[in-house]
Amino acid sequence: MPLERYRAIVILSPPGFEPMPIQPVMSGHYMNRPVLPCSFSSPCEASRRWFSFILLGVLTTLAPLHVHARDGSVKRIGYLEAGHFWLFDRTYAAFSQALGSNSSISLDYPLDAHHSPGWEPENMARLPVLAKDLMQRHDLDLIVGMGTAAVKALLAANTGRTPILGMGMADPVAAGIVRDSTDSGVDNFTCQVIVDRWTTMFRVFHDVVRFKKLGVLYQNTSEGRVYAALNDVQAIAPELGFSVAEYGDLSTAETDDECRRGLEKLREEGMDAFFIGPLNCFDWDSNDVAALLELLRDWKIPTFARDGSDFVKAGALMGFSTWNFGPTGEFLANQAAAIFTGSMPRSISMLDRMEPTIAINLETAAKIGFHFPLDVLVVSDEIFERTILPAPRKD
Repeated sequence: MPLERYRAIVILSPPGFEPMPIQPVMSGHYMNRPVLPCSFSSPCEASRRWFSFILLGVLTTLAPLHVHARDGSVKRIGYLEAGHFWLFDRTYAAFSQALGSNSSISLDYPLDAHHSPGWEPENMARLPVLAKDLMQRHDLDLIVGMGTAAVKALLAANTGRTPILGMGMADPVAAGIVRDSTDSGVDNFTCQVIVDRWTTMFRVFHDVVRFKKLGVLYQNTSEGRVYAALNDVQAIAPELGFSVAEYGDLSTAETDDECRRGLEKLREEGMDAFFIGPLNCFDWDSNDVAALLELLRDWKIPTFARDGSDFVKAGALMGFSTWNFGPTGEFLANQAAAIFTGSMPRSISMLDRMEPTIAINLETAAKIGFHFPLDVLVVSDEIFERTILPAPRKD
């Protein structure tokens, strides 16, 4: 909490004052006191000047100096994301819960240090300014960058002083954010790195469905290509014997209309399977995802959902099983705790290993005429016999 630090009383001398030698003066008893010369033009002027100096001394004494007291037991955390995304919300909630369970750390999340400008291009333009504002503050112990775009903005504005913890990134290595899985390359930065996650995803999807042309939607930015794991799918496609149908004309807003146009274009190009990546048009909190999934089912297109079994339950053919955000939250909270206890972020291990788990939807399989092999049914972690839409979000 900010404290009020008060100035000491200052004794001020009026113009014309010259200290006189202390002389004994008889007044019923002896006492020593300074004698002031009569250098004022009039008694009234002398009174006014003395009053002004006394008043100034009083005001100076009472005027507070507002400063932020850095109570080492309270850790203040700033936050920056490009815009709202359900995956960001769940990751940050898991991190906050795990960190809050550490009884030795008191936490504060100041509202004026929490920024989410929005995905629209005009709002994305504010991201560097907000990143700079956070990095120039002196009252934060940690700044969380949520998502690739936010982390890049923070690193571009990095002063090297406040630790930065990256979260919610598809692939920090492919995005060029870290040097490799063992070195962030920046002393005050760390994050979580999971090696080969997306290569494994495409391999599993192809092993089950045996598609010939995989459709991928993305925004044509460096971040958009990373979100779509484009490098991974392009690298593994020749090995597995399929081609990639790409549509990269989405804006950073990734609206429903843009995605529908993209899907139509990919269908015209002959896609026979579709990868559901982390797009705003596939965000349950902001769009009618069920309608897009129904459109793909009507076209008899097998789909793989990257971001958890909510999509599979709602109609995707298959995907990674429900992401248990607990372990991710624990991993990130441990990184933050290490920072708070004095570790240099760059020295903290980034490498995390997560075994992929699979979810499948039998109703969708029947509607598109697909039959899961018996071994897939045996090894799947979640099997949904019918499609169930998620409950509406409660604001």
